[in-house]
Amino acid sequence: MPEPLAIYLKDHLGGAQVALNLLEAMGDEHEDERYREFAKRLLPEIQADDKTLRSIAKAIDAEPDGIKNAGGWLLEKVARLKLGHTKSAGFEFFESLEMLSLGIAGKQSLWKALRIASNEDHRLREYDFDLLLRRAEDQFELVEQERLRLVPRVFVVNSESHAKR
Repeated sequence: MPEPLAIYLKDHLGGAQVALNLLEAMGDEHEDERYREFAKRLLPEIQADDKTLRSIAKAIDAEPDGIKNAGGWLLEKVARLKLGHTKSAGFEFFESLEMLSLGIAGKQSLWKALRIASNEDHRLREYDFDLLLRRAEDQFELVEQERLRLVPRVFVVNSESHAKR
C-alpha cells in the first residue's frame, strides 16, 4: 500500500496538470490580449511549482501516476468544453479563473502540510516551503484580482437591458 504522502503528492500532480493545460490554452487562445498576457505571466510560475512538486515526488519515490495525469488532462478538456474559457471574458472564463483560484488555494494547503512534514521527514528538508507558500499566496491574489474584476460584467444585470425583457 502506498504511503499517504505519495498519494497526496500524486493527487496534487494531477491537479497541477489541469492548471498548466488551462493556462496554456488561455495564453494561446483567449481573444483578449490582457488575459493572454495574464496566462503567460502566471504559467512559468505554475510550471516551476510543478517541477518542484515532481522533484519532491521523486525524492519520496512517488513518481507521477500516468492515470492521474491522464485524468487531469481529461478533466481540463471537459472543463474547457463546459466553460469555454479560451474565447471571451464572460461567465465561462470567470468559472475558469475560479477553478484556477481553488487549485492554487489547494497548493497553498499542500505547501503548508509539507512544511510541517519536513520537520520529521528528512526527504523534504531541502525545499523552501515558506518561499513556495509566499509564491502561491501571490498567485492566488493575482488570479482572484482578475476573477473579481469580472464580477460586474458577469453578474450585474444592466438595468436597461433587464427592463426590456
